[in-house]
Amino acid sequence: MATCRVGFMANMVTSACPVQRERRLRERRVRLVPPRASTSSNNNGPANRFSMDRRDVLLGLGGAAAAASVLTPGGVILPAMANPVAPPDLSKCHIATQGAPPGEDKCCPPYSMAELPTKPVDYDFPRTPLRVRRPAHEVKEDPDYMKKYTEAVRKMKELPEKHPWNFYQQALVHCAYCNGAYDQVGYEGVGGVGGVALQMHYSWLFLPWHRYYLHFFERILGKLIDDDTFTLPYWNFDVKEGMKIPEIFTSDQNSPLYNEKRNLDHYNKILDYRYGYKNTSGSNASSDDELVQMNMSYLRSTIKNSLQLPELFMGDPLRAGEPDSNKGSGGLEAIHNGIHQFVGPTEAPHTDMGNFATAARDCVFYSLHANVDRLWHLYRNFRGNRVEFNEPDWLDATFIFYDENERIVQVKVKDSLTPTKLRYTYEEVPIPWMGSLRVQKTKETKRKQDLNLVRISDFGTKPRELGSTPLRVMVPRPKTNRKKKDKDEKVEVLQIQDIEVKSHGPARFDVFVAAPYGDLAGPDFGEFVGSFVKLPHKATKEGNNGVEKHKGKTSLKLGLTAVLEDIEAEDAEKLVVTILPSGGDVTIGGIQLKLVQADSPRLQ
Repeated sequence: MATCRVGFMANMVTSACPVQRERRLRERRVRLVPPRASTSSNNNGPANRFSMDRRDVLLGLGGAAAAASVLTPGGVILPAMANPVAPPDLSKCHIATQGAPPGEDKCCPPYSMAELPTKPVDYDFPRTPLRVRRPAHEVKEDPDYMKKYTEAVRKMKELPEKHPWNFYQQALVHCAYCNGAYDQVGYEGVGGVGGVALQMHYSWLFLPWHRYYLHFFERILGKLIDDDTFTLPYWNFDVKEGMKIPEIFTSDQNSPLYNEKRNLDHYNKILDYRYGYKNTSGSNASSDDELVQMNMSYLRSTIKNSLQLPELFMGDPLRAGEPDSNKGSGGLEAIHNGIHQFVGPTEAPHTDMGNFATAARDCVFYSLHANVDRLWHLYRNFRGNRVEFNEPDWLDATFIFYDENERIVQVKVKDSLTPTKLRYTYEEVPIPWMGSLRVQKTKETKRKQDLNLVRISDFGTKPRELGSTPLRVMVPRPKTNRKKKDKDEKVEVLQIQDIEVKSHGPARFDVFVAAPYGDLAGPDFGEFVGSFVKLPHKATKEGNNGVEKHKGKTSLKLGLTAVLEDIEAEDAEKLVVTILPSGGDVTIGGIQLKLVQADSPRLQ
């Protein structure tokens, strides 16, 4: 099988993956300003120590008030010209309102604002030698590295309970930022009611925030063992050799890397990107080799079909004052969510890797996210390192962390786009899924289809509940037989609208498309194009009357331009869209196909 390699050290794209067209600026056209060098001094002396709980300072300090918004006559709040999400205000922390299991919703720091400095400082980006992250399935053969890794994690776990570097305090950072323990600055409620939650999933903030989170966690581990070259291993789950839970996390129950709250039945099984708690068979592969191929096909199509439109890969834009509940996750986050379910325990309430509030208590979490970060870096290389969203609402979004020198520091999205600025890179390895691999085909023979054609209708005007059987609808296309120039300029997008998850538990459905036979559909679902995946997510309380208010509606967007070429359906006036539910009380408001202005040309 042919492979495509990307040279990380040189920020280049191989000739097999060309991207040549100037990007289209979005609604706010701004010139990207090169990252400004920090003027704050580098603290190489004795670390400043505070008497506060470590989890408090790690969660960040309050930033400036959000930029002004405009209220339209219809009551819709529109963002101002520059309205990036600001860091949280620690004085207004409350219990986690989004999805934390019972007893795990207290992520707030216990200290008062009077104990803290007035504001964070700009982070001094490291000037250390370039560190290289290596695949987790390979480092097990390096005893010196494994000794350092286990020693660093052990020291982190043995720190005083309230030290900001303590392993479990570090985990609470993820809980607070990703489970609604903070409201966005300028859009606060009272005790978690009525405000707009600060959330680092389900939007364009997902990848840059987690990149910084791993960076500071990694730097602290290196500090604990006095090794500036130390890096986390990445779970190389996109190649066959690395498609099991890495042995370094499963082989020794006495290791600090071990966590007993996992699905132990999956320790020696091939990872299934489409696994779900209610659909344990996932991809329905007949063998391990077939499952490996299906996983790689899923990943390849996710990247290939989103290169023209970054929000399909990274998630919808999220600006100050906008709730995450009406945003959609990117394709990479959906795969990531499925892996969380694969590793996490099957029993409710799905703690540790099964829930965002507790996931960072498992060392597997950091290696999973290291590979998610690597895949983002690959995606950027395939796009010629073109800025995904060239607007200040993304580039100037700001986060706060506790760094390796025990300082409270602030960082911006725009400084996270190049890993070398953070002084790390990834060991260059083969990428088989970017070679000659084609999207997995599921068509049956024409003869069998002719004998089993069924009539299906359009979606209709009312919301549809997903039950135990597939939902199949006919959806008209905006245009057929598009020319190459048209495809370079506009992406055909399948949008599943107004998705509402009414249950507190996990939810998932898979999406397939096929060309119809007139107004009839064949017996198979056609081509798998993507998934909607949610980890457990409880309702929040509204007021003191105990009335539960469920999370709002979201959407799923999937690029189809390359898929329709693969299944030879470009001349079809309609597509058969099949929704295959696999858990959760889910309602869908509508399904449509539309053309969306592209950000960059297609990968040829």
